[in-house]
Amino acid sequence: MYPHAKLEWTQARLEERLDVAGDDAEARLELARVCLSRALYHGGGEALAAQALQHARKLVHDDPDNAEGHVIAGAALVAGDRPDAAKKFLDEAVRLAPERPDLHLALGAFHRSQRDLHLAIKHLENACRGAPQSWEAHLLLGRALAERARQIGGQRLIERAQFHQVQALSLDPSPDLLPALMRDLGLLCLQTGRYADAEKLFIRLRQNPRFSGAARKYLGQVAFALGKYKGAIQHDRQYLEGLVAGGQGEEPGVLAQIGMSYLHLGELDRAREFCNRALVLDPDLLVARHALGCVMVEEGQITEAIKLFRDTLQDHPEDLPSYVELARTRRRAGDSVWLQKALSVETGEYDKLPVTGGAAAPRAVARKRITVLLDELRAVGPSSVGAVLQSLELTEDEGLRFALWEAACSLAAGHVADEVGSRLREPGKYFSVNLARNALAAAAYIPEPALTAGLHVTVEDVTRAAVDRRGNAHDLSAHRRAVESEREVARAWQAVLLLAIATRRSRGARQLLQGWGQGVDPELGVAVNAAQAMCGEPDAIKGLHRRAQEKGATMMVDRLLARITPPPQRGDPQAVAGGDTRCSACGRVGGEVTHLMTGTRAVLCDVCIGEVVQNRRTLLAPDDAACHLCGRTHFEARSLWRIHGVDVCAHCVDLSVGLREREAVDKFLATW
Repeated sequence: MYPHAKLEWTQARLEERLDVAGDDAEARLELARVCLSRALYHGGGEALAAQALQHARKLVHDDPDNAEGHVIAGAALVAGDRPDAAKKFLDEAVRLAPERPDLHLALGAFHRSQRDLHLAIKHLENACRGAPQSWEAHLLLGRALAERARQIGGQRLIERAQFHQVQALSLDPSPDLLPALMRDLGLLCLQTGRYADAEKLFIRLRQNPRFSGAARKYLGQVAFALGKYKGAIQHDRQYLEGLVAGGQGEEPGVLAQIGMSYLHLGELDRAREFCNRALVLDPDLLVARHALGCVMVEEGQITEAIKLFRDTLQDHPEDLPSYVELARTRRRAGDSVWLQKALSVETGEYDKLPVTGGAAAPRAVARKRITVLLDELRAVGPSSVGAVLQSLELTEDEGLRFALWEAACSLAAGHVADEVGSRLREPGKYFSVNLARNALAAAAYIPEPALTAGLHVTVEDVTRAAVDRRGNAHDLSAHRRAVESEREVARAWQAVLLLAIATRRSRGARQLLQGWGQGVDPELGVAVNAAQAMCGEPDAIKGLHRRAQEKGATMMVDRLLARITPPPQRGDPQAVAGGDTRCSACGRVGGEVTHLMTGTRAVLCDVCIGEVVQNRRTLLAPDDAACHLCGRTHFEARSLWRIHGVDVCAHCVDLSVGLREREAVDKFLATW
């Protein structure tokens, strides 16, 4: 998009041309481009931006319809931090040539300078679409996406940033920018868990004298993330030694990481030493305060740790790690009363907090705290059910009330599951219809092997239960009736337990039910069919329908099936590479494209998905359309597009584009 080779020589040559012929508009335009390139991408700074602006102003003065002159002037003013003046030139360029990629690049830089990352990303995406081989557009878009991810979070934003940084690197950017690009990509790899790639990038970056210190710092972060705490300490100490040798002070965040590394290694004295050193430099450093509190907990200084966490939260109520440690420490100390009171306070204050957006908003912080408290109360056990239910009355927020109700149900079910699970270990002794019902109610909280073991009730168990539960019979007929009654109870016990196992809908459950379905009597066979129907087995559903028709109970069975049959799952489309699968839109087969996405009604290749991305405005689907890959409608998706008769939603497009981008990143990092 801009020139980058032999810039000083080119600038001198063009200036000589203008000295000879001052009205040479072509030479002036090229000179403006060269000056702007040096200013933006080669460390030229404001002086060269001012030269670019001077030449661009001359161009638009002589020719007011010179769109590129307006773009260069606007970009130079953005670089000089003069947004109001820049906007006038850029607005005029939009009027003259709204589709120019360099205009969208300048608009992206403008909005990024104004911290409007949403608009910046939109314009930079347009720049990439208009000039896909421009590393400048990919570079700025990658950086804007990374900033947006830090602002609002989101793994997909980080992955997109990573892709565009890789694109910039693969397009041979200016050598002046290569180290910074490697640093940015390495940090993104660190965020996405690509620790081996991050380590490779930072090791290479360490060879650059300007970035060697930062590379050591990032290598320490990689080692810490991998749990290589001795390596992290080594890298961090080398980084600090470099700072001191360069006449700078130690960095408190790195000292705190060394302290955390020593904490993980169990060297509590060293951990405390480095945490205190960090806090001397920055008494408000949250990571150091958190690490020091953890050291106190490990040393058994519970009171001091609680005080430290409480003091931190008083100044920084949004600091979730300190709140987690405070709640966990209280629970481990057996102080469940504190947890219950804290839940009551947080819930009671929730409705009074302002409704504002952002992760640090008071309501968002309070909701996270309530989640932490509920997690700790689950660890305490069912004795906390009453406190959770009481907190329901303290808020009118339906979302929070539902979360509290779910937590109370979970605690109660966990209590039932504990009792039922202990009895399932001896099914021959405890089998009963009521116990089976409780097992069904708490099935989600009982391990599947325990439910399966509960099925094993023998003839001897039934005979013994007939005597133990009904007493000694006076004659043989009475004894046989008692045994038959207990046999019916055992069959009911097994039937309900089969239903409880079916609620897991696991592969093991399906295999067990298939085995039980062979050779059982008709009554127990109905229970097996019902359990298989709960797992979505179509043959079992047909069998239940046949039995219902024989008994004249079709309507009742239909109502029950509507309640127990799992709804059809809306699955995401699956990626297919190679093979003979053919795209429903363009007809390409797997060998002609990178991958295809197969859905419920169609197959789309990545080439067609790319066409959708390029032409979103002109490919909008009709209002009654539904995605041929996943079934989403306009009401369920951000947008729907139609390409060659195939409808595809924004969700599926994101999946396909994300897969293509991840593959590109994998390939680049594996070979670069």
